[in-house]
Amino acid sequence: MDRKNYQGSSNASGAVALDGNYFVVADDEENRLSVFEKGPEQALKPAIALSKVFDGEIENGKGLEIDLEGAAAIGNVYFWIGSHNTNKDGERRPSRHRLFALQIQRNAAGEFSGQRYGRIYRTLIDDLILDRRFKPYRLDNAVGIAPKALGGLSIEGLAATPKQSLLIGFRNPLAGGTEKNGLLQSGKALIVPLLNPLDLLQGQAAQFGDPIELDLGGYGIRDIAWRRDDEYLIVAGPYHANEDRSEKHRLYVWHSNHRTDKPTPLDVELGKLNIEAAFFFPGQTDRVELLSDDGDTEGFQCVSVKL
Repeated sequence: MDRKNYQGSSNASGAVALDGNYFVVADDEENRLSVFEKGPEQALKPAIALSKVFDGEIENGKGLEIDLEGAAAIGNVYFWIGSHNTNKDGERRPSRHRLFALQIQRNAAGEFSGQRYGRIYRTLIDDLILDRRFKPYRLDNAVGIAPKALGGLSIEGLAATPKQSLLIGFRNPLAGGTEKNGLLQSGKALIVPLLNPLDLLQGQAAQFGDPIELDLGGYGIRDIAWRRDDEYLIVAGPYHANEDRSEKHRLYVWHSNHRTDKPTPLDVELGKLNIEAAFFFPGQTDRVELLSDDGDTEGFQCVSVKL
């Protein structure tokens, strides 16, 4: 396990590789993206300001953060998803209900910039509420409950598939389970397949696959990353605040063509790392990059784990 401390983005919450040497990171407190080179531990400048890429549709300011939580790439189109949750007090935040994409270019001076891809999709939860298949998850109630409370709503995982669809991973709510001492025990994590993300952002209606429930030992999804073929790596963690970090995050391998199978846990000791993002560099399926948001105001840890 190799560790690096990257400076220039304080609240790493989603990341994806641009190529074999560069990766781009979202900050859940700011509406911007930062590009890093694998070796140097400092963000490249300038950052990609989403307010400029989506002129007039994304704004900066208190209560306007998208709370970016997941990233995935389909070809040269980079998708980002907001948490779709309320604030910690249960107050609604429409700015967090966003799925969008951009293409990222590098100029002759080595600077990275972004160009929007289509529209911003804002009605994911509304569309799921109208879909009978998702009625058991009570998203109509969850949307107004604090994200780390029992039955709350929080999206944290996003992965692309070889079929150019997206898998949206929920930290909360969990499916089933039983309540004990105010906490949910043995609930299953929810994944929503979004079948037409590229066309969706060009104006078509959203098309969803059937809901997927995964047994992650009562944990929700903190991130999900495509590895190879039908295989994905899942970062699992408690749905609740876990402020003392007594419940450690876990890694699982999941084969998407075995929807009812229990994902396989990996024997990786993550200690008290607060993993919020996972990605693979192209061609390096035996090693995953894990980004931990540890509350450092200067940067984040990146832990490279050999699988």
